[in-house]
Amino acid sequence: MATEFLLSLATAFLDAFTNLSAEDHIALRAPNCIHNFAPSSLAPHLPPPKDNQTFAIHLTRMQSILAHFPVTPKEIFVSAPSQIVIWATGVPEFKAEARGEKGPEEWEYVGEYCFVLGVNGEGKIERILEFLDSKATMKLISLMEEAKKNLAASQEI
Repeated sequence: MATEFLLSLATAFLDAFTNLSAEDHIALRAPNCIHNFAPSSLAPHLPPPKDNQTFAIHLTRMQSILAHFPVTPKEIFVSAPSQIVIWATGVPEFKAEARGEKGPEEWEYVGEYCFVLGVNGEGKIERILEFLDSKATMKLISLMEEAKKNLAASQEI
């Protein structure tokens, strides 16, 4: 597969995170795609592997508390013919109603991610290995739990 195609696939993969679009993500994936998370040191907080359907549900749940989650590449490595490695940063933007009483500065978060994408002969992603920023992920988990509570409280009113 051409390097140019793999680079555009990597860019489309990252762009799909911006609006947490399940449709955009699934369009890039093979029907049998599995999304795995690492490192194991994050257990028990490490998400289980996700097929396309469970990943779409995961994104939909995130949309309830996040307005956007732009992921920006630091470097993209293409290992032709079928592998892409992306080193990136992600900055979630929490919805105002999910932030509660805290100001926006208290919701600031930047995480580093490394994605390894395996691409099949049809140009679809069939395997994703996502390395999470161990230390920062614990902060993100805490922020997301607080955002869910804030959102639930705001909907009770």
